[in-house]
Amino acid sequence: MMFADRILSLCQSKNSRLVVGLDPHWDLIPESFKCGFNETQTAALLSGYMNNVIDVTHDHAVAYKPQIAFFEQFGLPGLIALKEVLDHLHHLQCPVIMDAKRNDIGSTAAAYARTFFGDRQLPAAFPSDALTVNGYLGADGIKPFLQKTEHGIFVLVKTSNPSSGDLQDAAFADGTTVADRMADLLETWTADHVGQFGYGNVGAVVGATYPKHMIALRRRMPRCLFLVPGYGAQGGSADAVKAAFDERGLGALINSSRGILFPPDFEAKGFEAVREAAVEAKTDINRILS
Repeated sequence: MMFADRILSLCQSKNSRLVVGLDPHWDLIPESFKCGFNETQTAALLSGYMNNVIDVTHDHAVAYKPQIAFFEQFGLPGLIALKEVLDHLHHLQCPVIMDAKRNDIGSTAAAYARTFFGDRQLPAAFPSDALTVNGYLGADGIKPFLQKTEHGIFVLVKTSNPSSGDLQDAAFADGTTVADRMADLLETWTADHVGQFGYGNVGAVVGATYPKHMIALRRRMPRCLFLVPGYGAQGGSADAVKAAFDERGLGALINSSRGILFPPDFEAKGFEAVREAAVEAKTDINRILS
């Protein structure tokens, strides 16, 4: 099944648009959990916490988004933890959107694609269903990621960080911005990969912190799935979230990371607090759509 069709089918069957980001901030992992591990057990600590999060939230999330930098920072133990988390997600048949923001020239992009998607010669080192990608190198840096219809990509268009406008809002003579031009390219790239819901395997990263941009970019990219960061801990707008969706309540995936991973009442409730935070996020998104 096409990636876009699979993820949107899950949105309907679970009545959810929630993606749980897996970002193991070391200083936010509760001390009550850390105390069960010694200094040589970093991999087990990281994967143990994240896998507990997955266990209590997978009924409410349509996908998980590991941020690879938060694993890479620990070196080999972090990569071992990432592999253990991916194994657990695949065992539960949960889609994985790897947040790695990779890209380069064509041959190097192909190596990145093999890393996360595999090919006939090599299995994926970190098997994922989708990948965040930097589209700045143009089409020849995108094509290697689109060799299999069961995989998707989300290309950076308008990111949620405060300084995103330094480049993304820069305007050309005709008034279009860099983000607009990137959006037009995505709509072209996804044209050959559109599934039964009307969306393709080339999606866009558009932050919830910029509601006006969200409205304009949705018009420019009617066939692109949106991956929407910035909702929750970053204070993303409910109006921006709503504008990302079509009239069916489809077309966008809303990511929440810290707000779910590290709820303030964890010490009192443990992972039940994590589950409650996921349910609250899912319910809040659905409320916005209704």
